[in-house]
Amino acid sequence: MGKAVDIVEDRTALLSVHHISPVYEDDVVKTYDLLCDLGISDYTLLVTPMYLMKRTNTFSRDSMFTQFLQSLGLEIGQHGYSHTTKSGSQDEFTKLSRDQILKRLKSGRALIRKGFGISPKGFVPPQWAAPPLISKVARDLGFAYCIRENTVDSILDGRSLSVAARVISDGGRRLPTVDAMLEVQLGGSLQVGIHTLDHRSNEMFDFLADLKDNLGYRFVSYASYLSC
Repeated sequence: MGKAVDIVEDRTALLSVHHISPVYEDDVVKTYDLLCDLGISDYTLLVTPMYLMKRTNTFSRDSMFTQFLQSLGLEIGQHGYSHTTKSGSQDEFTKLSRDQILKRLKSGRALIRKGFGISPKGFVPPQWAAPPLISKVARDLGFAYCIRENTVDSILDGRSLSVAARVISDGGRRLPTVDAMLEVQLGGSLQVGIHTLDHRSNEMFDFLADLKDNLGYRFVSYASYLSC
């Protein structure tokens, strides 16, 4: 990667919906409807190619759910391979070798191509957690960008961009925002990760409404921001 460093613009939230999988079809549709209600229309759909290592959780090009996702016109990114390790941890990539990372990225991309007829633009590991070498592997496979914690590696132009803070739901009733609140109040840039079950119990959508209506944040997909 190049050494150029940039900072994502203030009051910008790089927004993504995680766990896009057939197992969460109804929840994805509900999430889409809620985002429409908030007037949010630009974000990344993060597809997990074989969620929990189950073949039934892969996408088929002729399924109604796949066709629905394609009709939205949203960016599709690759989100891990199975989103889990053999031990059940969600940090799928943190302890993998380069060859193991390469195999999972390559196999996952092939499954998305088979299901959607297109390649994912970027790669985002579960929990945004992975060793730095993952961006080099993503570059070798032709991805346009790769995410590592607070860093967005823009592979096409060699830049590394940073965000001030991350907010990601953990599946509980309360949204963990404590670590990000200072940056939010200062208007610092964010990565925000929605999970498909957030509409059921936690405060994610109230948080998004506050960012948009009271704090002046704009929401964009990874690809949209990098293309500016």
